[in-house]
Amino acid sequence: MPYRKAYWFVLALLLLTFVAFWPTYLSDLPNANPAHHWHAGSSVLWTLLAALQSWTIHHDRWALHRTAGLAVFALFPFFMVAGAWVIHVETVTLGAGLTDPDNLIAAQFGFFDPLANIGFAILFWGGLRYRYKVQLHARYMLGTVMFVVAPVFWRLLENYVPMFGEEAVPFDVPFAVGNVGALAIALGLYWQAPKHGRPWLLIAGIIAAQTILFVTVGKLPAWAPIFASIGSLNLPMLLVATGIAALGIAWHGWVAGARPRAGQMAVA
Repeated sequence: MPYRKAYWFVLALLLLTFVAFWPTYLSDLPNANPAHHWHAGSSVLWTLLAALQSWTIHHDRWALHRTAGLAVFALFPFFMVAGAWVIHVETVTLGAGLTDPDNLIAAQFGFFDPLANIGFAILFWGGLRYRYKVQLHARYMLGTVMFVVAPVFWRLLENYVPMFGEEAVPFDVPFAVGNVGALAIALGLYWQAPKHGRPWLLIAGIIAAQTILFVTVGKLPAWAPIFASIGSLNLPMLLVATGIAALGIAWHGWVAGARPRAGQMAVA
């Protein structure tokens, strides 16, 4: 069983998340947008579940592992819906201030956040698809927490390292440093066991794409109104559609990963 102490690292990441987001979010919860509460709540619950699942499997708590694992069918749609809601909020904010240079950073996140949600969904699907292949299952499911690593790095740098928090230093700098750090972790995990490392390679590719698009296409003047147009979508319909799609992904991953029955194996 790979990553016997992974739950300690997942819990440490959760602790760092609280530290990183304390100044900009947690210290001012009443004034935050409800979408961010849902997104934060779903992220915390998912991270706790990832830690619990790692602990149960490495302490031979098989029954608890299977029972707790059923929670993913509720948490995954919850997470995806919250992510779509945050993106909608970003686009509405952007659309209300397309001429404000300080507001245009939301356009750059028009690639980062959707790619993170897509990557999360692919990894979750892979975790279900390969649930009977321990090496891949563990990597796909643990990989779902990787997309918070870079944001934690940015916020720690911005909020606690003076040189990165200065107004003269553009956000691109801590952003790039944080993403390079997350990319290095993903590639390091891949090189530990390349035979089973495709989940980490997938994560590395998505992080690289997020980084490049953030500092290139995301800054193009033509991109901002395109991303802002998402804000015109009906929010309830968007969230319902996202929830249905998430349930479809979960169902497909579960069916695709089912063990063949004896009769099917004989025919094959």
